[in-house]
Amino acid sequence: MLSKSTWIAIHSWVGVKLSILLCFIVATGTLSVVSHEIDWLANPAKRIAPSTVSDMNLQAVYVQALNETAKLATPVRKIESIHAPLHPWFSAEVIYRDKDSLRHRLFFHPTTGEYLGDGRWLNWQRFFRVTHRHLMLPLTLGITIVSAFSIAILALLISSLYIYRHWWKGFFRKPRWRHRQTRWGDLHRIVGVWSLWFLLVIGLTGSWYLAERWGAAAPSTDKGYAVTDDAINEPVMPTQTSLNTMLHIARVQFPALSIKEVRFPNKAGGVVAFQGQASAILVRNRANTIQFDPVSAEAVFKQDGSDFSLHTRVSEAADPLHFGVWGEVQGNTAKLLSKLLYFVFGVFLTGLCITGTYLYGLRVGRKGKSISSKSSPMKNARLTVKSLPNTPFRTWQAALQKVGWVAWFFTSAVITCLGYGAYIYLPFGG
Repeated sequence: MLSKSTWIAIHSWVGVKLSILLCFIVATGTLSVVSHEIDWLANPAKRIAPSTVSDMNLQAVYVQALNETAKLATPVRKIESIHAPLHPWFSAEVIYRDKDSLRHRLFFHPTTGEYLGDGRWLNWQRFFRVTHRHLMLPLTLGITIVSAFSIAILALLISSLYIYRHWWKGFFRKPRWRHRQTRWGDLHRIVGVWSLWFLLVIGLTGSWYLAERWGAAAPSTDKGYAVTDDAINEPVMPTQTSLNTMLHIARVQFPALSIKEVRFPNKAGGVVAFQGQASAILVRNRANTIQFDPVSAEAVFKQDGSDFSLHTRVSEAADPLHFGVWGEVQGNTAKLLSKLLYFVFGVFLTGLCITGTYLYGLRVGRKGKSISSKSSPMKNARLTVKSLPNTPFRTWQAALQKVGWVAWFFTSAVITCLGYGAYIYLPFGG
């Protein structure tokens, strides 16, 4: 059994040495949880009055999308998908590709099909997604680096339980406000205790992403294929009549399916896929699907997420658990509350990264004072001026000095990632 001092050393080394990039990953993950809502604030075309919405009218949105894409100055290669609103105050979204295969967004009223405006593919949601998921690095490299930090989170979680003995008594312990170290130490502990469940969920799901990337991925689920000659030879968009027929069949053959997405063929032999939520919990929309030949409207494949193997269900559950969308099946209110819960605890986790590093700086300063008190007057003066973190600035300076070259490396990585993201995602970028 490791001693308490060893666990403290592990906790400090992991928490301080990796603090900069860990804090960045946690912060971008926190913003990823509410990234769709940030886009809703940023783009007026995404906003509608809930009182004007009854049901999602896929037929009206599809017809209007065909009309609007036909008017565009840039030739449209194909409509890729239709997405139902995430919340009652969100518009429906259509994604299409232009002649250069670049994606774009169009927004429509979900009930009337009225065209509301457009948006860039590279929006806030995409920015936070790719930044958090793989730091805008090549996919395998980036996912491996980010997911490896989940092991660091688990190490911090386990070590904290050994450091903070009888931690279960700390849920309602009142913080002491005597001085900086006591104040921030007590806040760090109480927030940490309340965040234990969140650390465990994020650590385990992040570790699963790492395992998936390196060989533990669940087998790909089956999919349907077109059966008519025209659809086999090239991707075909359904007619309005065909889409209506598909919707009718979907409601009869898969009545539990709440349709969230419609995906259209993107290659020869492709199908029209209706995806969404059904009885299975903690699965992505693609887990529940019914698929059709785009010409004949014949149902060629049906899949219910509740029929998956344990391995596949674990894989499906990773995203809902990691990003807090496990309220999907229960309805819009539950979905929003689960996301807000994750956002709040994401802020807590970001705060733990910051306060932990700050506390380390205070402890280094206390050790510096102890050393200085035993030194000669001249040496003592030198330590007081240069080494002792008597101010917040000196505290951070002391902590980051202990991080050493790792701090500069991670800081450079974060700045590079943000700079590249600004170049690509801001309007003046690519």
